[in-house]
Amino acid sequence: MKNIIRLLPALGLLAALPLRADDATDNIDAAKAAYEAGNYSEAITALDTANQFIRQKKAEEVVKLLPAAPKDWEASEPETEAAASSILGGGVTAKRTYTRGNSIVTVKVQSDSTVMQYAAMLSNPMLLAASGAKMETIKGQRVTVECKSGDDNGNIKAVVDGRYLVEIEGTGITIDDLRTFAKAFDFAKLAAMK
Repeated sequence: MKNIIRLLPALGLLAALPLRADDATDNIDAAKAAYEAGNYSEAITALDTANQFIRQKKAEEVVKLLPAAPKDWEASEPETEAAASSILGGGVTAKRTYTRGNSIVTVKVQSDSTVMQYAAMLSNPMLLAASGAKMETIKGQRVTVECKSGDDNGNIKAVVDGRYLVEIEGTGITIDDLRTFAKAFDFAKLAAMK
């Protein structure tokens, strides 16, 4: 009991200290201070750094949506990439590779990059017809499917909420394998992500 009473003043001091912000907000605050002081290069660097921390945080959230391995498949550890906007338009990528014997499927989610301009073409029926892709709906999500008869490779792509490109690509697979992965993906949770 005496030890607890001795600790009370120290606990009071800790409670009075400001809470530690995270790396993104620390850099945003540093950018604001640098800007107000007229240190524009320093402000730009701090904002770019904050941007990178935010992209990394978003990648950590997106990677949680990559599905677990279906029955008889093995999953690699998920990978994330958060490229700064100065590198090919930047963006956030989360992906995971799945294997079953010689079969390989990769599920990849991209956002916040120039790839989304390309992704808009996925909903153009004339372009789809020319490429040989077909439209389908899986779990309420419109997707494009490319898997030619007799081939053992193909892909399913979806533009989710106009902000995310989901690509499911495989080799040594069937179209049903690709659909299995598409059905395991939670498109609704991705669309709800801020």
